[in-house]
Amino acid sequence: MPQLLPGDRFELDNILPRDLSEGIIPLDPGLQSLFAHAGATVAFQSADTSVIPLRYDVQKNAFAGIDQNVGNSRLILECVSTNPLQFILKAASPLPRHADHLATPNGVQESRFAFSEGDRELLIDSSVTFARLREHEVSLMGTRLGMVAGFDDLLTLQVVRDVEPLEYQRKTVETVLRRFRGRALLADEVGLGKTIEACMVLLELVMRGLVRRVLILTPPSLVEQWQGELSRKFGLDFISFDAQEFREQGNAAWAQHDRILASFHTAKREPHRSAVIDREWDLVIIDEVHHFRNRTTQLWKLAAALKTKYMLMLTATPVQNNIEELHSLVTLIKPGLLHTAKAFHRHFTQRSDKLTPKNIDELHRLLSDVMIRNRRATTGIAFTRRIARTDTIDLTPAEREVYARVSTFVHEALRAGNALSRMSLITLQKELGSSTQAASATLRKLATEGHVDAKARKSLRELAALAGSTTAGAKLDRLVDLARQFPDQMLVFTQFRATQSAIVHRLEEEGTASVAFHGGLTRMEKEDAVRSFQQGTRIMVATDAGSEGRNLQFCNAVCNFDLPWNPMKIEQRIGRLSRIGQHRDVHVFNLVAADTLESAILHLLEAKIAMFELVVGEIDMILGTMDEDKQFEEIIADLWISSDSNAQFRNALDQLGERLLRAKEAYIAQRELDDRLFGETFGVKS
Repeated sequence: MPQLLPGDRFELDNILPRDLSEGIIPLDPGLQSLFAHAGATVAFQSADTSVIPLRYDVQKNAFAGIDQNVGNSRLILECVSTNPLQFILKAASPLPRHADHLATPNGVQESRFAFSEGDRELLIDSSVTFARLREHEVSLMGTRLGMVAGFDDLLTLQVVRDVEPLEYQRKTVETVLRRFRGRALLADEVGLGKTIEACMVLLELVMRGLVRRVLILTPPSLVEQWQGELSRKFGLDFISFDAQEFREQGNAAWAQHDRILASFHTAKREPHRSAVIDREWDLVIIDEVHHFRNRTTQLWKLAAALKTKYMLMLTATPVQNNIEELHSLVTLIKPGLLHTAKAFHRHFTQRSDKLTPKNIDELHRLLSDVMIRNRRATTGIAFTRRIARTDTIDLTPAEREVYARVSTFVHEALRAGNALSRMSLITLQKELGSSTQAASATLRKLATEGHVDAKARKSLRELAALAGSTTAGAKLDRLVDLARQFPDQMLVFTQFRATQSAIVHRLEEEGTASVAFHGGLTRMEKEDAVRSFQQGTRIMVATDAGSEGRNLQFCNAVCNFDLPWNPMKIEQRIGRLSRIGQHRDVHVFNLVAADTLESAILHLLEAKIAMFELVVGEIDMILGTMDEDKQFEEIIADLWISSDSNAQFRNALDQLGERLLRAKEAYIAQRELDDRLFGETFGVKS
C-alpha cells in the first residue's frame, strides 16, 4: 500500500476569506489525526522564502498564526520529511490537471481520471473505476495520511487510559482495520475483552477522521457499563437513549447526536426504528448480537436495514439452534459472503444434524474473512479462582424494627402508587439493606417534599426519627471482625455515601487504616486515594460509581458490605480485582442481613447459578440468555411489589431461579457447541 513520502503535495481549497482574516487555515477532517495525534509539524513559507512555524489548533482543526496576505493563491501542503514528520505550507500557482476534461450533464467542465490499483486500495470498499479529481484527492489524502501507513501504528495505544491492551487484542484490532476493513464479527470467549477490542477500533477510526456518526446497540443491562467504559478508558462521550436531554428532544434526537448508545430493544420499536434506519451511520456496534441471529425477528430486520460503512458485531456464542444462524449474522456484516440462504443450506447444512455443518473447511475459509474468535487456551490467559464466603448477620432488635417498619411503608407506598416516585422508594429500600444511616438521610429528605400528603409526611418523619436514633452496629461489627481475620488489603464496596462514611468512621475507631474513594472526589483526590491504597493502606472503602474503570489487581480481597439487586453490578465489583492481570486467588466476602430482600436475592444467585464460581463475563451471558427487556433489578422489584406476603415473594423468586438455571444450562450448551464448531481456527496469529 502506498505510504506518505517526502515531496507529496496536497492542495487546500476549502478556505474562506473569513478564515484568512482570522489568521487560520482549516484542514480536511482526514488530516486531523496527523496533526492532532501523530506529532506532525508545519511551517508557512512566505513569498520571500522565509519560514514561519505554525500552531495547530485542535479545537478548530486548523493552522493558526498566518499573518501573511496570501490573496487568491492556491495553498499547497508539502511533506518535506517523514522522520520526523514535517510539512511546509506555501502559496503556489494552480496545479496542472491530471486527466481528460469531461462535460457533466449541466455543461460544467470537470476533471476525472483512472486511478491505479495501489491507489484503489486506499479508497476503502471502492467499486468505481473513475472518480472526480477533487473527490479522489480528498479520499487519498484523508486515507493515506490519516491511516498512517495502513494502520501499521495504532494511534489508540497512545491515548487509552487504565487499559493495557494485550498482544492478541492489538492483533485483533489490526486485523479488523486492515483485513476486514472495519466490518467484523468479534466472537472471543467470555472474559477476553471483546468490548475493549471494539472500543479500540472505534477510537482508531475516530482519531483518523474516518468516523463521526456512531450508533452502539446493547442489551438494556449493558448500556450504563458501555457508557462508562467509553468515557473513562477511551475519552469518548456517548449520549444514552434514556438521558433526559435525549428524551426531551423526542424522536428527533436520533438525528441530532453523533454518538448514541441505546438498548436494541428500544431501537427496534417505533417510532425509534424509523429514525434509526433513516440515518446514515459511519459505524454501528452491536453487542450480544446473538439476539439477532433469527432473521424472522424484529432485531434482525432492524440490523439489516441499518445504513453504515463500518459494522462490528460482538458475541461469544454465534450459534445456538442451527448452523443457519451463522449465515444470518454474517449476512448482516458482509452480504453474499456465505451466498444466499438457500445456497448456504444446500452446501453446508446436514439434513440429519443442523448443528454439524458439512464442508466445514470451506465454511471456515469463508468465515476467516469476517470472524475472529480468540480463546483462553490460545491466548495464554488464565483466570485465578474466586473463593466466596457469605456471612449472614442477625440485625440487632432496634435495627430489625427499623427494617421491618420502613420496608412495610415502602411496599405499601409502591403498591398504592402515591406521590412518592418509584425510583425514590426503591432507592430507600436498597439503602435500608445497606445501613440505617443511609436510609435515615433519605427518609428526612422525602418528608420535606412538597407533593407528599400529610399522612405520608407524618410517617416519613416518624421513620426518619426512628432510623436516626438507631445505631447501625451488626454489619459493622462483622466487618471489623473480618478485617482482623483477613490480614491482607481489602476493597470494601457500598452503594451509598452515608454507609461509606459510617464504615470509615468505625474503622478509624478500631485503629484500622482506611481510605475512601467515591465519585465526588476530584481527579487528584482520586489519584491520591489509589496511591495510598497501593502503598499499603489496609482498606479502601469505595462506592460503585467511584471505583469504575480502576484496575486494582494488587489487591485480592473484595467485601460486599451491601448487595446490589443487579448481579452484573456485583460482578463489576469483583471484576476490579478478578480480571486479566490478577495472579492470586480472589477472596469475595458478602455481608448480608438475615431475612432481608438482599439475603433472598443472594440465595437465589448462589443456589441456582453458583454466581461466584462463574468466569468473568459469564453472568452477563446467562442474564442475556433470559432475553428480558427489563434489567434484573427491575424484575426483582416487580416481583416484590406484586407479592402479598413474604411467602408469595419467595415462591416468585423460586420460579425466577428456575428460569436462571435454564438460562445457565442454555449458555453452557451454546458455549460447548461454538467450541466444537469453531475450535481454535479463528484466533489471531501472533
